[in-house]
Amino acid sequence: MKDENNIRNLCLERFRSLPPIKEIKVKTTEKEKDNSRIDGLLEVNIGKGKLFFVIEVKGTIKRPIPEQLYRYPKKRTENFILFAEYVNPSIADDLKKNNVNFIDSLGNAFIHIPNHLYIDVLGNTLRIPKEKQATAIFQPKGLQLLSLLLANENTLNLSLRDLARISGISLGRTGTIIKELKINGFILETAKNKFEFNEKKKLFEKWIENYGERLRPKLLLGTYKISPKTNIQKITQILKNKNLSFAYGGETGAEILTQYLPAGNIDLFIQEQQLLETIKYLKLAPSKEYNMRLFNLYSEEIIFPDNSQEIPLVLPIFVYAELLYRANDRAVETANIIYKKYIKKIIE
Repeated sequence: MKDENNIRNLCLERFRSLPPIKEIKVKTTEKEKDNSRIDGLLEVNIGKGKLFFVIEVKGTIKRPIPEQLYRYPKKRTENFILFAEYVNPSIADDLKKNNVNFIDSLGNAFIHIPNHLYIDVLGNTLRIPKEKQATAIFQPKGLQLLSLLLANENTLNLSLRDLARISGISLGRTGTIIKELKINGFILETAKNKFEFNEKKKLFEKWIENYGERLRPKLLLGTYKISPKTNIQKITQILKNKNLSFAYGGETGAEILTQYLPAGNIDLFIQEQQLLETIKYLKLAPSKEYNMRLFNLYSEEIIFPDNSQEIPLVLPIFVYAELLYRANDRAVETANIIYKKYIKKIIE
């Protein structure tokens, strides 16, 4: 990651190049203001007048998005802008929805000052050196397999053929992923054909980091409207009666596991080949204004085996990852509860 001065200078260069910016003066690069530290104060000439911005400098923004980025702009009388090394499209969309101005070192930017300035530039992608590009481990199929390995370390000692079967990926891809886990030092051979994790927590954190941008889009089958009269108990009864495989995750799984976060939507994992049957039996209508999301239950192994509830749930790591993807205060609090109760003992 570049240091803050480099990020600040690159973002300033990008900012100055954007129309209708005429001139930017750096009033200060770091100071205390209203008993809080700021990373800079800018005077921006837009031709029709001047705007003043306080800036916050960050590296690459990752999930969970720091909650203070949403709160900070509301505290200040000046305009706020985030300078970052890189903001990927998914996170950019979340920042825009929360009216957080930002610009990154690649030139991606969203700056909206009502009645004065509107800039929306996206699509510049981070070029990663070839030797640092995501390996097969952190591509969608690798993340599928990794979820099973992380949740149950005993699966490390299954044959490649069995790993391929339970993870729903090809034998060749399975072999490549396991080989790369060995090469990168994430798993070690302790005896002949016996393996254990090395730096398991670091690997889990990388799984979480890649979940929202790589795995989740592949798992999401669609968003739907379901009758508000059709609750979880009724859905469960219908699907069980039809002998369909399913499990709840996301906000729904979090509510069942913790009784702390009321679910705003129903998040349901189903087998992709049973999608049309599920839509038919639950009387779903595709909708962008949804109250139900369907995800791909790509393996029976991602159903939580230790769940004491009668309602089937996916593995807690999927519930945890989805909550961090949502990234609001209550979701992150709930994610921490789930981590301490269900995940910490298998990761640390």
